Amino acid sequence: MNNATNDAEQAGAGATGRQGSPTDVDVVICGGGLAGLTMAMQLRREHPGLSVIVLERTSRPLPPACHKVGESSVELGSSYLERLGLKEYIRENHIIKYGLRFFPGGGKLPLDRRMEIGPATEPVVPSYQLDRGILENDLRRMVGELGATLIEGARVASIETTRGTEANTVTYTLDGESHRLRCRWVVDASGRAALLRREMKLTRGTKHTASAGWFRIDGRLDINDMVPREGSKWHEEDFLADRWRSTNHLMGEGYWAWIIPLSSGRTSIGLVIHEDTHSFADVRSLKGVRAFLEEHEPVLAQHVFSTPALDFLSIRDYSHNVGRAFSPDGWALVGEAGAFVDPLYSPGTDYIAFANAFAGEVIRADYAGEDVAERCQILSLQYRALVSGNADVYRTASKVYGHGRAMLTKIYWDNFAYWSFPCQYFMRRLYELKGPAHARVTEIGQRFVQLSQYAQNLLGAWAELVPEEPIPGFFEMPGFPSILIDVHCALHEDATADEATQTMAMRADQAEEILAELLVRVLQEVGSERAASVFEKAGCARWQIQVAADRVENAELTGMARRRGLSTLGRDVERCLGRPSFQTPVAELQALLAPLLKGGASAHP
Repeated sequence: MNNATNDAEQAGAGATGRQGSPTDVDVVICGGGLAGLTMAMQLRREHPGLSVIVLERTSRPLPPACHKVGESSVELGSSYLERLGLKEYIRENHIIKYGLRFFPGGGKLPLDRRMEIGPATEPVVPSYQLDRGILENDLRRMVGELGATLIEGARVASIETTRGTEANTVTYTLDGESHRLRCRWVVDASGRAALLRREMKLTRGTKHTASAGWFRIDGRLDINDMVPREGSKWHEEDFLADRWRSTNHLMGEGYWAWIIPLSSGRTSIGLVIHEDTHSFADVRSLKGVRAFLEEHEPVLAQHVFSTPALDFLSIRDYSHNVGRAFSPDGWALVGEAGAFVDPLYSPGTDYIAFANAFAGEVIRADYAGEDVAERCQILSLQYRALVSGNADVYRTASKVYGHGRAMLTKIYWDNFAYWSFPCQYFMRRLYELKGPAHARVTEIGQRFVQLSQYAQNLLGAWAELVPEEPIPGFFEMPGFPSILIDVHCALHEDATADEATQTMAMRADQAEEILAELLVRVLQEVGSERAASVFEKAGCARWQIQVAADRVENAELTGMARRRGLSTLGRDVERCLGRPSFQTPVAELQALLAPLLKGGASAHP
């Protein structure tokens, strides 16, 4: 046993830890992709006394722009990579991302006559475009420098887990010979092979059915080149030179295509379809993707297929959850071996961060002699809840992708919720809390999930029942000043666990007020004939929120009277999303919203 194990034994860990039969190594990680390599780095940095072996079937060198899921990261996942000491490395070898940029409503119009939603300035909290070939080659070197053992060319044949404190066993082949490792912990990072999840029948659905096909092309595809330079205001924007650094999304009903630049000089192109609208055949092959883009996004197709594709990969029904991800029997599931949600907001690295951090916490608890079973249960439930709640963000969005203003509203809401809870939960390491302190955080998280479900239902109903052509022009998101800028910049601020919990509770209250404002706006927009249908389809009468009665009474005010009649958050929403048209009379709004009006008989406490 190493020093960390001896320390745990001296602390009396035998009652709750996993001391049992002798082991060859503390932790075996099955899989040396992004999840497995960062797991190894995390363990060696945070627990240098632990011995770590990574088994990976491929050998170096990986080609630049190798074909892997997860090239685009956002704030949470990027903060995890920085926590591992990779900030300067990434800035020197990869691309600082210029945020997420969206073009909803379909590709019938030229790009400069479509709605464009995205940042106009460099985001304060950074995120990155990652060339996975370059990154994983370098991470393999780094894990060795940190003291982990990487065995390349090793194919995992079996993982034998045991109950209680006995050692787990991993069998692998290398150069035609079979080898066995006894370990105290085994971490399955085998990607979609999902060795343990499949063997243990732990795969769970998310009710989100979508598929993707993607490929790489040589050279940079600058989205500015898709718009003629003469006679267009498109080329007058201050951020013209930075558009290409965004993850650009071209969207229509039931689909979206991505354009992601890679530091190798290549570009990743992908197509995602929701199978409630389109068919897997549309993304099954490069030929299918080309035909789809030529029909729905002809300008993109023209630029993409002027050069040969370097590769192609498709995945059907990619979204899945997991029954449990961490066990006191000494195993954990991370990366896609655990769960995967959707690539739209680039959350893949986020969920690597969550799973790795949770796995590291249960391993720490084991060696510290704490109640590992309790930590595994709480963090498995939290992981499942995060995945499930995030899946709801995409599950009913098919119609929204083709509806400009609904998508603009969705981005406003989704950004607020993401920066307010998941990012704070991870960055402030609130998963390390125990007992009532963590229970309080979980309660706040459940409230965010509930409110987000309401928001997604409202936006889906609006887009389905009241379709419209998108408004052309640029819509800054997040715009300055706004509450989105506030919650985004707050990610840079240090906070204690108590301070972070109080802030998240305050943000949950603000989320309810924002949702009430969105509800009034949408019902006012859609007009008398459709307001009741939208209200019913979204299930609004059952929402556990309150709508301020004076907000509805003031719905038709204009000018300074309107400014004074709106709350601070109401003015923020209007500044970011624009003023709604007054289609539904106040009396009808009051009648519809009666179950939710603050002070009414059905109002919720």
